[in-house]
Amino acid sequence: MHGSHLSIDLINHPTRNFILTKTQACTVLAAALLLGTVSMTASAAGQNQDSGIYVGGAIGRSSYSLSSSNRVPVPWGGEKSSKSATAYKLYGGYRFTETFGVEAGYARLGRVSQWSSNGAYSRLQSGTGQVFYAAATARLPLGESFALNGRLGIARGRVSGDNNWVLPSQRISGSSTGMMAGFGAEYRMTQNLAVTADYDYFGKLSKQAKGGMFTVGLKASF
Repeated sequence: MHGSHLSIDLINHPTRNFILTKTQACTVLAAALLLGTVSMTASAAGQNQDSGIYVGGAIGRSSYSLSSSNRVPVPWGGEKSSKSATAYKLYGGYRFTETFGVEAGYARLGRVSQWSSNGAYSRLQSGTGQVFYAAATARLPLGESFALNGRLGIARGRVSGDNNWVLPSQRISGSSTGMMAGFGAEYRMTQNLAVTADYDYFGKLSKQAKGGMFTVGLKASF
């Protein structure tokens, strides 16, 4: 089998996609934990780090919203449509004060699929969503260890998939730029390491698909 054929098989096989996603997710959490360990070692005492540089990683579940303009019922014995998948994000930012800052990141939302019709027959459209974003941030401390946070900015989303058989106006694949918003909470376990829980909504990833994600993760401050 030629190398190009092997690449197509790896992309299209759902089981292998799932395994790859889980491997990537474990790598994200391991990297975040390592960063937190380095941060704790570098500063074992002193005031709370409410300003300055931070980095983080998180894992969770994505949630897609798809247009119903070309949706058809799942054929008998066919694979079910999917609007949720394992997702992760990597990000970094800078807090100018304990309240305001900026953040940029990358999120991979996993696989999305939907049965669609092209005249006399139906077929399963599928793709993988990903996002780059940049946002202004706000933080509300509630005591020494707990804080609420929010993000508002711009996201560049994309759903990658082979849907050439579908009319352009009905494809879930494509790309889009728009507003994003997020909110969540964090609990500081040590001076430099916090546990986070967040929801981020990225708006349109393509003409037919919108997406967001719920995540939990680790954030290290320096």
